[in-house]
Amino acid sequence: MGGMIFEARPGGSVLNTAILLARLGLSVSMLSKAGKNFLGDTLLRIMRAEGLETKYTVQKKDFKTGLAIARIDKKGDSSYLFYKPYGKQNLLKKEKLPCSLFKKADVFHAGSTYSYNDHTFEETLESMKRAKKEAVFITYDPNWREFRIKDKKKTRARIRKLLTFVDLLKLSETDALGITGSRTLPGALRRLPENTIVTLGDKGSFFWDGKKKTYHPAFKVRVVDTIGAGDGFTAGIIHRYCARGMEAFRKEKRETLAFASAVSALVCGGRGAAEGLRSLQQVKRFLRSR
Repeated sequence: MGGMIFEARPGGSVLNTAILLARLGLSVSMLSKAGKNFLGDTLLRIMRAEGLETKYTVQKKDFKTGLAIARIDKKGDSSYLFYKPYGKQNLLKKEKLPCSLFKKADVFHAGSTYSYNDHTFEETLESMKRAKKEAVFITYDPNWREFRIKDKKKTRARIRKLLTFVDLLKLSETDALGITGSRTLPGALRRLPENTIVTLGDKGSFFWDGKKKTYHPAFKVRVVDTIGAGDGFTAGIIHRYCARGMEAFRKEKRETLAFASAVSALVCGGRGAAEGLRSLQQVKRFLRSR
């Protein structure tokens, strides 16, 4: 079509993070919904091949598996078009999520537009409440998409409700400005909770504790594309928490940022969100070489 070539890969912010976490060696269950069609079937086969537990991934015949089309520019940066179902049909329904799932989990991660859209916001809130009741560590990446949000005031109010249950908030600079409505990053930080990590692209990242920033520069690598870079960073954060425990995680902020930055850098070195990262050992080798 006009010289355009399309290549299909699994994706979506939370799925990207889940696949990368599995490659880092963690046991991961995916809560999601897909169509009972060749796209959905292929997606579940890929998830299982990556080692993800899919018994909480719902398939429905009348549900259309979501699509995102990414365009990569000369610098490797991506812009997107989304073709996804919305409304009540996206609901997983809480009866599909047994309490045993939250009882055995160490981390519950939520994110993207699913977390604040109509109908699915309530389901995300309910899941966070159930996870909090079981003392599960809750991480959140809202992935603010300005052009897809019609009622920004309502959406910000929903995100504020979710943040009351969140233990660690991961944001890009765009996310920080979007969810707070601030014009500047310093202004946004005054409205953000403690234990917030903000990524700044090739300028690095910082851990915000409510008073001061702990900063780490970005690693310089050859960028193939930036798809999944933020999701890789999130996977790195979650892995550090699981590997080091809460006390060390809080004390070793710079080390956490370094590890997450390494995962993100490796992701940028391959096509799509998962080609560049293969294993935990690869991340350790990368860090030793810096």
